[in-house]
Amino acid sequence: MKHNVVIAFLDKEWPPDHSFVDGLLAAKLLREQDITVRLVVSRHDSNKQSSARRYRYAACLPILHFRRAFGRFKNFWIAVKIIAYLSMREKDRGHRVVLFVRNDPVCLLAGSLMRKRFDRLIFQSSFPHEEYSGTIVKRVIAKVLYRFAGRNVDIVIGVSPEGVARVRTLCPFAESGECIPLLSDLPFEEISCRAPFSNSGNGPKFIYIGTHHPSRELENVLAAIVQATRAGAVARYLFVGATSDDESRLSRVKGVSSLVQKRIIEFKRPVRRKEIPKLLSECDIGITLIPPKPVYYESSPTKLAEYMGAGLAVLASQGIPMQERFVEESEGGILVEWDINKMSKAIMSLCEDAEAVLRMKSCAKLYAIEKLQYSNYMSCFIRLVGLN
Repeated sequence: MKHNVVIAFLDKEWPPDHSFVDGLLAAKLLREQDITVRLVVSRHDSNKQSSARRYRYAACLPILHFRRAFGRFKNFWIAVKIIAYLSMREKDRGHRVVLFVRNDPVCLLAGSLMRKRFDRLIFQSSFPHEEYSGTIVKRVIAKVLYRFAGRNVDIVIGVSPEGVARVRTLCPFAESGECIPLLSDLPFEEISCRAPFSNSGNGPKFIYIGTHHPSRELENVLAAIVQATRAGAVARYLFVGATSDDESRLSRVKGVSSLVQKRIIEFKRPVRRKEIPKLLSECDIGITLIPPKPVYYESSPTKLAEYMGAGLAVLASQGIPMQERFVEESEGGILVEWDINKMSKAIMSLCEDAEAVLRMKSCAKLYAIEKLQYSNYMSCFIRLVGLN
């Protein structure tokens, strides 16, 4: 059996700290299956060094320019050169070569034009950049490049079935489409659940981790929290990832400043991933309330998997199919419409029923262990590589 080498072009900077990379591409299990991974990522503008480095169980080449302005065009020629060099070197050694491209239309174009150099081309799209990212000119160019390069793609991967369906329209000759959702690479077994909040007298502790960008409309979530608190709900709320500008903007929501002063609501700056398990262990309920806009329709919320893996119940919004599936199948939380009054009532119900929350936490943890780990998708990815 030939040794397999995966050359993966990622839309990430060094270090490529991302759950998909850590949990799958740089995982020990791939190495055990006789698959070597070479990660190709961007380097920081201030870092001119581009020598190969070790990243977990993969080799990493931080040689691409940051993806903006002319850096994208330069990346095309860099991608051509690295594909030519690595594929020739590995082929001379008798190895199979698989090219994996994530999200980047420029690198996908380079791979498509050099399709004869390697054995298989896999394209993963985790977000409809060609529909919603940047200016209309940028989106049109991305769509044109995807459609041209997509003709030589063998396999497409999405983070949800809806995402796979979209990518298949860009890559009409792909043999099959697979869904590998964005999951958590946190050590579930090392995160201990918080004691039942009914014993503390302070009510449950909610946590939200992620972007506080205006597009996420957290003003509505905070308005629901204010409304629930005024109606008698006893709880605390931790929002992690807010910049100073985010906090200033969100504090202008009526009633929020008062709750911040009373330490009912707390805003915290972004934290390193290694700090997240401790934060989760101190909470009861994870918030994944996402406005049901078309841009988020095919999302696979990583934080939802992290909350459930840490043994938290979840308060999640309807309108995101993958999110709905996880919550309904696990019975690990509550799904609610994107409406201030209904979100407020859901918060109140969670605050008033500690026993139900404890049951949800147990269901969420069990479901995450059984279904929401990248090890569950390893055999799928190995099949996509073409090993079996």
